[in-house]
Amino acid sequence: MKKKILSVLLALLIILPACGGPADEPPTTESASIPDLSAQTDKTMGRFHTDAILAETVLTDEGGVKITATGLTYTEYSVDLDLTIENNSGKDLSFVSGSLGYNCNSINGYMIDGGYLNCDVANGKKANASIRFNYDALMLYGIDEIADMEIGVSMTDDDYNTTYTGPCQLKTSVAETHDYGTDHYQNTITSGAAMNTYGYEMVHFSQDTLYDKNGVKLLSSGVMTNRERETALLLELENTTGSVVYLSASDITINGLLVNSSTWSSNAINPGKRCIVDVDLSDVLASPYWNVYGITQVGAVSLSLEQCNADGMEIAAETPVEIVVPDVNVSFDETGTEVYNSNGMKIMFKDIVKDPSDYSSDLHVLLLAENNSGETLTIHDVYNSLSVNGFMTDYSYYGQELEDGQSAVIEIKLWESSLADNQISSASDIREIEFGLEIVEGYTAIDEPTLTLILGESA
Repeated sequence: MKKKILSVLLALLIILPACGGPADEPPTTESASIPDLSAQTDKTMGRFHTDAILAETVLTDEGGVKITATGLTYTEYSVDLDLTIENNSGKDLSFVSGSLGYNCNSINGYMIDGGYLNCDVANGKKANASIRFNYDALMLYGIDEIADMEIGVSMTDDDYNTTYTGPCQLKTSVAETHDYGTDHYQNTITSGAAMNTYGYEMVHFSQDTLYDKNGVKLLSSGVMTNRERETALLLELENTTGSVVYLSASDITINGLLVNSSTWSSNAINPGKRCIVDVDLSDVLASPYWNVYGITQVGAVSLSLEQCNADGMEIAAETPVEIVVPDVNVSFDETGTEVYNSNGMKIMFKDIVKDPSDYSSDLHVLLLAENNSGETLTIHDVYNSLSVNGFMTDYSYYGQELEDGQSAVIEIKLWESSLADNQISSASDIREIEFGLEIVEGYTAIDEPTLTLILGESA
């Protein structure tokens, strides 16, 4: 369900002062061995080191394709990996790196989301290209210099046949002196200097090993908020195996309330590398909706982690991981107007709210489902079954799978364009909503109710 976006390490931050550019001042960090999150400091981050030099290096030279890294270029805001691509394969090719479909890039031992390449090269031609890495994104990982890179490139012809280079390593002039033994990410993300520079607060940080499966180990977990009180979960994991591992996250709950049961994200972790899995909790459940469900603070977050190999085969089954923030209330509002109660499943209407985006007038119908059936149940919608004030209305809905004893958010998005066609501009214009659901146990439908919400003027 969740598309991969720019790492939440940047996405949650409001105003990012530029911390990049040539300078010799080292970044200010504090030890994360026993992080003191209450410590106050007026320090800010230093600047990115621009001393590292990359000698011309051939990344790949096979099948008539030669990709050469020609050096590093330091700009005011980024470090760019410069490439020359030669295509003598007999086919026109598209070269991509750092995309949703293929990203195995790492810097200094950490998998990196940033850095995107999309370059078309006709047969018999050459092209100069670059992969850009933003200083701010790197600095939040604790990366203040380029010691080494691993870069992977996919090559696709006009018939959509694709080959992959796999991760190709590049080492710079500072690789031999770089300190690989220190967890630079932990030192940085918990430091007052980083919080001051980027305007966030690390409200909880732990080095407890809450996950250790198949050679993939959780090194740290943290909960961070920005000035807008948007909240994210950060998990630092290390792959100690000799093969790439694809780690997916699903079944996300906040304070015990299931907000997303499908796969939310998937991250590739190269052998011997670390990865920061970021879950923007304010995206999983939009921040303005938290009050509807009685969530004022994050007291606990849980999710399931699953591992697959490069062929998509499961190598470690889904395993629940729970991060608990000490001394914070772990609760949500279980009340609402009951609209369904049968077969151990109860559904309550909570509210209709406007889309939080300034660019959308979609309306969101928020409900709460509670499963006490003794079985795991899934709630689907009946396709094209929704009407508003008697008029068919376009909408979006994602199913939820609830274990026994679990409560979950049920959200239906009413599309702005369809509402406008029916002269509905706000929630107060809605008198009635009718839609069909399918409640499934395994592969068997146990009920297909039609729910009708009768709303007053205050809806």
